Amino acid sequence: MTPAALIFDFDGTMVDSEWPIFDMVSKVYRAHDVVLDMADWVDKLGRSDHRPWTDELTDLLGRAPDQAVIERIEEESRSRRVELPLMSGVVELMDAAERAGVPMAVASSSSSTWVDSHLDRLVLAHRFSAVRTRDHVDRTKPDPDLFLAAAAALDVDPARSLAVEDSRHGCRAAKLAGMTCVVVPNRITRTDLPVDADLIIDSLVDFPYSRFGMGVEAG
Repeated sequence: MTPAALIFDFDGTMVDSEWPIFDMVSKVYRAHDVVLDMADWVDKLGRSDHRPWTDELTDLLGRAPDQAVIERIEEESRSRRVELPLMSGVVELMDAAERAGVPMAVASSSSSTWVDSHLDRLVLAHRFSAVRTRDHVDRTKPDPDLFLAAAAALDVDPARSLAVEDSRHGCRAAKLAGMTCVVVPNRITRTDLPVDADLIIDSLVDFPYSRFGMGVEAG
């Protein structure tokens, strides 16, 4: 059945933002002789209710980290964190949804400033009928509020909507909203796959278009 709406997560699903940020923070930790735990980092992905990593590093060190070191590493990684490319298959899926008359939205635990600036940079903002971020809800993922807000903005039934996510928390939020959820894990989130996903695929290049009534299979 063709979904009533297609709702994308943003970080790690549309753009490859999670790895360069993890890499940057890992370098800051190493510069202070501390190892950033991957499992702990992954558990934060898709949420906005966790403590800042700088506070956690302060706890580990028993003192404030060296701000000059942080600024140097942030500057060295700025281009990789800002000039983010689209993930493979995103445009093709958007094209298929548009051909099928399926409206699209973004539901992200990141800020509106972050998401909107990248959608504008990538010239994609006009393709979404709604963008909902942590600035629009009281609770972010894994609570369902973001997906429910996106569905409400599109005036569609959440139970007939399809969410595309990359993380366990994001998938949980989509399922609590009553949506079907396709999970496309990236090189970080593939270490913590959700158990409640309706489908897990390696890349959006492999999206099963015919299964969701949006044309023939890619390729």
